[in-house]
Amino acid sequence: MKLIKLTDTLTPDMKRKLDAVTNRKPILERMGQTVKSLAQRAFTDSALRPSTWAPRVKEPKDGHAILQKSTLLRKSIAVTAATNTQVTIGSDRPYAAAHQLGYAPNNLPARPFLPFHADGTLTPRGAQNVTGVLKACLKPAGL
Repeated sequence: MKLIKLTDTLTPDMKRKLDAVTNRKPILERMGQTVKSLAQRAFTDSALRPSTWAPRVKEPKDGHAILQKSTLLRKSIAVTAATNTQVTIGSDRPYAAAHQLGYAPNNLPARPFLPFHADGTLTPRGAQNVTGVLKACLKPAGL
């Protein structure tokens, strides 16, 4: 799964503080782990989703919850790369983007699990958690 650039939601003050750090990779990795955690928990906690998931057209015979039959998608979410300037959260499941964004050719509705709105901004909970991680990482440096 690959998503295009997401909107930076850091406040100018937090961005200034982060820019003062020379090695940002460990901080960005921790921020990415926070996003990963929120995404994985969103499969079973609807309050963490950026929007409501469309109900099924037809219920399966085994009655499993939406996107929960094998849990492979949820388990596949990972921090796939981190540099000094960015972190990438992804999945090796080929259908991940179709579920996150929807897939019109198959009439598959979007069932977003990553904590981002359609415009690329973090959900309020996502922004709160990521900012909290950033603050905790910067505190020892006196920033």
